[in-house]
Amino acid sequence: MAADSTYMSASVKSYPFSMSDKSALNKEEIIVKDDELTWDEQWHNFRVWCYNPKYREVCGRDGLGWAKIALFYFVWCMFMAGVFASFVGIFMAIVDKRIPPYRGNSSAIALDTSRPNPGLGFRPQVSVQKTLIKYRSSHRDTWGHRYGWGEYKEQLDQFLAYYTEADVRYQRAIDCDGVSIDKLRPQFYDGKSCRFDINMFRNRQTPCVTQRNFEYNFGRPCVLLKLNKIYDWEPITYQNAAEVPEQFKAIWESEFSDYILVECNGENDVDRDFIFEIEYFSQMNTTRIGGFHRNFFPFVNQDGYRSPLIFVYFKKIETNVLINVECRAYARNIEHNDSLEFKRGSVHFELIVE
Repeated sequence: MAADSTYMSASVKSYPFSMSDKSALNKEEIIVKDDELTWDEQWHNFRVWCYNPKYREVCGRDGLGWAKIALFYFVWCMFMAGVFASFVGIFMAIVDKRIPPYRGNSSAIALDTSRPNPGLGFRPQVSVQKTLIKYRSSHRDTWGHRYGWGEYKEQLDQFLAYYTEADVRYQRAIDCDGVSIDKLRPQFYDGKSCRFDINMFRNRQTPCVTQRNFEYNFGRPCVLLKLNKIYDWEPITYQNAAEVPEQFKAIWESEFSDYILVECNGENDVDRDFIFEIEYFSQMNTTRIGGFHRNFFPFVNQDGYRSPLIFVYFKKIETNVLINVECRAYARNIEHNDSLEFKRGSVHFELIVE
């Protein structure tokens, strides 16, 4: 068929068009011709494609066409959602929700090391991205760009409330004082855990209590430490003075053999010069060092489990100076790494008291 500018393709809705017939631009049809379309013709086609009042079409489809395609995609999405839900249901049915399938040396935690290695966590912490504790001891609330100590006190109160809330599962926790770990271990796997008595801090008249604002208002902050939970990990504690690191040999006592030892200090020599006195408040009967009792391990997802806690009391530090603090946990199966990327067996935070 010979090319003709007035010829319209039969495959589309069209209107007989002639280049001399300018009124064709006002017709409710798509303009199709062999020659290149002008800008006015392209704009006309676009408007008609967006909405054609003659055929009641939107974007080239009438209501029935859009209904069909919507029904198709709805059925397709429901089918895919059903397949996904089925696989999730099968996965949840065959996977134990309490016991991880890979643990110990096979767990993801042990990929970078030869064995699982717990770290430490600290409170208060403004956010998980920040490790700085900065405040003015003379101001309780937030002031300008600086934090008042009131916010840190509230964070500690909220965290400690978790240990005093009326949780039925927590009521199942048992008193483990004086009980050997060999007798406790079978009970742990039955879902029971040791009760951590948060009131001991108050009973020992420590400064790290909410009634004394955790000493933040005096520029002597209390920082809370906890050991990160690793399923089925059990500490191998030091049993005599010959096994412990050098800094503990002079203060070794027989009760230390039941504890994961914890010590905090300045991260560098300069930081150590700014820390004059530290005291520890934990289940141990000494303030020279902190400790987590071994009876709280292993953690096996017991209902109502509460991690043991240590308060580190910075009794005397330099003010208006940034102090980098590192706290380390010590046991025979806890390794340490000084790399900034991998802080194994330790935690780092900064202190500025103005």
